[in-house]
Amino acid sequence: MKALGTHIVCELSGCDFGILTDVDAVREMMIGAANASRATVMEVAFHRFQPQGVSGVVVLAESHISIHTWPELGYAAMDFYTCGDHTDPWLACEHAARVLGAGSMLTTEVKRGILQSGDAQFTHVVTRDHEAVSLSA
Repeated sequence: MKALGTHIVCELSGCDFGILTDVDAVREMMIGAANASRATVMEVAFHRFQPQGVSGVVVLAESHISIHTWPELGYAAMDFYTCGDHTDPWLACEHAARVLGAGSMLTTEVKRGILQSGDAQFTHVVTRDHEAVSLSA
């Protein structure tokens, strides 16, 4: 199965409140995640909400990484989508979980951009559904 990209939907629980509410720390973590996945950062855009919470996106030459945080719940919702054989979105996901101090990570991997047999339409396939990992020491 040849796919154009891999998209990981990631739920990070038990994250550090201080990091989740700090727009600069979240931006730095996201750029670090992109670098960990061997992706090329093109642009970044982040916003800090009042009284807390951060949303942001790192646009990659290979697609994007996005985040929405709920510091009061210790929760971050993230998407890691990369195209090409030289990137690995799992490395970005693992980097984010580590830096945010996540206690657990729940992921779903979707292979996207799969050409259906000769009809010039594309589809996607869920390849890893709800893979839960406890990260607590």
